[in-house]
Amino acid sequence: MDSTVILIGQQAHIALKVVADSQQNITFPVFPQKQIIPGVEVIEEKITGTEELNDGRQKSITKIYTITSFDSTLYYIPPFKVRVDNKTYDSKSLALKVETMDVDTLHLDKFFGPKEIADVPFSWKDWRGLFYLSLLLILLLGVFSYIAIQLHNNKPLIRKFRIKPSLPAHQWAMSEIQKINKQKDISEDTKEYYTKLTDILRSYIQKRYGFNAKEMTSSEIIEKLKLLDKKSIEELQQLFQTADLVKFAKFRTMLNENDENLLRAMDFIKATKLEVQEKPQKPVEIAPEVQRTRRSRLILKIVNVCLLIASLAILFYIGRALYLMSI
Repeated sequence: MDSTVILIGQQAHIALKVVADSQQNITFPVFPQKQIIPGVEVIEEKITGTEELNDGRQKSITKIYTITSFDSTLYYIPPFKVRVDNKTYDSKSLALKVETMDVDTLHLDKFFGPKEIADVPFSWKDWRGLFYLSLLLILLLGVFSYIAIQLHNNKPLIRKFRIKPSLPAHQWAMSEIQKINKQKDISEDTKEYYTKLTDILRSYIQKRYGFNAKEMTSSEIIEKLKLLDKKSIEELQQLFQTADLVKFAKFRTMLNENDENLLRAMDFIKATKLEVQEKPQKPVEIAPEVQRTRRSRLILKIVNVCLLIASLAILFYIGRALYLMSI
């Protein structure tokens, strides 16, 4: 026995070693009630080692009994009985003294009751890793869901769109003027009629000549267009003057005068348009559509499975960490 004196609740170990012939059967004592004697409890029984002796003709087996006691007294432990084949052998008897703790009954003020449960303060350092893992989990699940939906709907991950070529300035202006000519309700409202007509002319001039005609007054636009023939300037100037009177001086025009100004605008555009032979333009592709071949779908499925496995692993790790923190 490693110790003959223990305190209440402490443990001691009894080592029982038996040497016999290699062919003999050894039976160690067993304590089904977990007690050697009343007051001495057996916590564990374990065979710790087996050795061969004399070139294998003999063997040595050691069994450890872990014992304890919760009563302060001197115990007599009787010999352990070991059977080797049909013969019984006795070990040595032992003594175990169990002592109690000394209690100072003269100074009762030194005895303190149990303390209350302390609240652990929040520490960002303890939760930082789980927080970032949660964000990563949300991101992985989002990518997984997007790919799964696209595969289910058989849609490409990258879409294709085209940019239509813009019309030349004079074609655009003539098209807008034709829209005004077809709208009778606009021609009845003189102010709105001239506002839209002059806005089209200003946009055309800006696209045709490259200066900001939309932010300029009528006179400033005429000054910029002095390089044109005098007749075109005069007709355009007359149109802008009529438009200014209608918009700012509440001048009322005749219906035929409105049609004349519309023709003046069309003549000005025809006279100043660029005579360039236009080539048909092909739509510009911004991004090619992903070819949904079997190989690409298979790769996407493999990627999605990997994302799902990674998400489940992170979820398991977070759940396990939270469980351990709650214990």
